[in-house]
Amino acid sequence: MLQKIKQNIIQIPDWQAKKYLLAFSGGVDSVVLATALQQLGVRFTLAHCNFKLRGVESDADQAFVEKFAKTNNISLHINICDLSQTDENIQVAARNSRYQWFDSLLEQQQFDYLLTAHHLDDSIETFFINILRTTGLKGLLGIRDHHKILRPLQNITRQEILKFARQHGLTWREDSSNASDKYRRNFIRHQIIPKLVELQPDFHQSFHKTLQYLNQNQAVINDWFENVKNKVINEDKGISKLKIKAFDRVKQQELFLFHWLSPYGFTDMKAVKQLLKTQAGKEIFSRTHRLTKYGDYLLLQKIEKTDNQVRYLPEHISEIREPIHLKWVIIDRKQIDEQVIKSAKSDDIYIDYDLVDFPLSLRKWQAGDYFYPFGMKGKKKLSDYFKDIKLIPAEKEKTWLLCNRNDIVWIVGKRMDNRYKITGKTEKILHLQLIKFRNLK
Repeated sequence: MLQKIKQNIIQIPDWQAKKYLLAFSGGVDSVVLATALQQLGVRFTLAHCNFKLRGVESDADQAFVEKFAKTNNISLHINICDLSQTDENIQVAARNSRYQWFDSLLEQQQFDYLLTAHHLDDSIETFFINILRTTGLKGLLGIRDHHKILRPLQNITRQEILKFARQHGLTWREDSSNASDKYRRNFIRHQIIPKLVELQPDFHQSFHKTLQYLNQNQAVINDWFENVKNKVINEDKGISKLKIKAFDRVKQQELFLFHWLSPYGFTDMKAVKQLLKTQAGKEIFSRTHRLTKYGDYLLLQKIEKTDNQVRYLPEHISEIREPIHLKWVIIDRKQIDEQVIKSAKSDDIYIDYDLVDFPLSLRKWQAGDYFYPFGMKGKKKLSDYFKDIKLIPAEKEKTWLLCNRNDIVWIVGKRMDNRYKITGKTEKILHLQLIKFRNLK
């Protein structure tokens, strides 16, 4: 087994000089990996998380880890994060917290790699769990190395690990929850895999080869996907834009869409393909992202939290910085050149001061809103105006309106209202200037 672990590590260039952080629970897997690494002469530090999820058991795990580190003269980092009262999914919350902490340690302590004790049986269990989740080929590849995460036990079975532990007289901590088959992973571990081993005694070796073949197939798909992606998708300011006409020529469209969109929480590719054929402005959402049909494009972007709070601009101040940066000043008509007013752009407006009553308000648009576009006599619905200037829904949600009572004076940064323009009767001017957007949410 030591030779297998060594083969998994020595593939790293200059592996003996690297600095490693080992995720250490105190269970048999991490104890065996730590022991094997010491025997191989690998320098590493332990990192243990105590989430307080099993009361005194969690504290006993921590005590065991501290004793193990001291006995074996290994440096140790401990993170105590009480998740016992969390409203989130416990497993998800613990995993996210654990890896956020690992990431911070990697950066702060300048570790080259994080080592975890995931083994072949973990990959097999994950394979079956992901079959039930309909994850596609990526979900069937087992638990793989990723970026700075290495898994030296990935081709070693649980039985090999237990055999090594007994041969070396090792002690470890047992998580009592591992005995319960109410958890899906435990049921697969205790009920499914033993039956498969009965059917085929070399099941683990066969499965490991199958994982290798699947990973090779995935590599081919990854190359194909990147090649197609470069032809049909453009990236622009955080928005991924799929060119629909170019995409129409792509074969295996559902496979491409799944590969592109599943990391963002989209799993119903038939709904996505239907969106491609629908009218502009239609959207579908995942928990974190939105897909928008926009002209000849399908747009993917992160969902931003919308700020719908109304702000007020009192007359006695001359500037606000949140949610946008606005400045304003009252000017005597005689003090400004007419050409300056005529040449003003959409982020710099001059309006008749006597037509407004402070405080002015700043809000987001609502259904039914209308204004009188500058230079026109008639009124126009904002929804139609946004369509004319080709604003996608996400951009509409970021647009602020400056209002005088119920009137829209200015679609900030875009167009002012004709009713508030400077005329021959204007004596005082209110000059408003958009400096820059600070928060578009």
